[in-house]
Amino acid sequence: MKRTLAIVTAALVAAGSLSAQAWGPRAVAPTATVAAAEVVKVEGKLALVNGMIAVKDKDKTYYVGGLNRLVGFIDGLKEGASVKLEGEAIAVPAAPEYLHLRVTKLTFAGKDYDLSQTMGGRGMMGGFGGGQAGPQQGGMMGGRGRR
Repeated sequence: MKRTLAIVTAALVAAGSLSAQAWGPRAVAPTATVAAAEVVKVEGKLALVNGMIAVKDKDKTYYVGGLNRLVGFIDGLKEGASVKLEGEAIAVPAAPEYLHLRVTKLTFAGKDYDLSQTMGGRGMMGGFGGGQAGPQQGGMMGGRGRR
């Protein structure tokens, strides 16, 4: 009986100390600074690099996130297609020759596509911008994201 009481007490103390820990986005100390994004214009052919859609321009490779949503909806947009992209380039810390491109404008086959409201934003769930919902609501669920 004493052994059971000691185990239960130890478990309650452990559970209480864990619940007193700070959880959530404000509890985590920043470990690395986020590099500032620079606006770039990239021109090249779409390629599959490390399983992701990318464009090679000179000695840099730009991973184009979100462009896979348009493949199949825009005729001819596939691997090997010549495109012009404009957006914010963010360095990949582990590999300086790669950059992630957050596309705001796509030019393909003589047509311009404005992607600033779809892929160039901060995301659906925690967006910072007004978007179509108006300036009062941030993301899809009305959140403003982390601050």
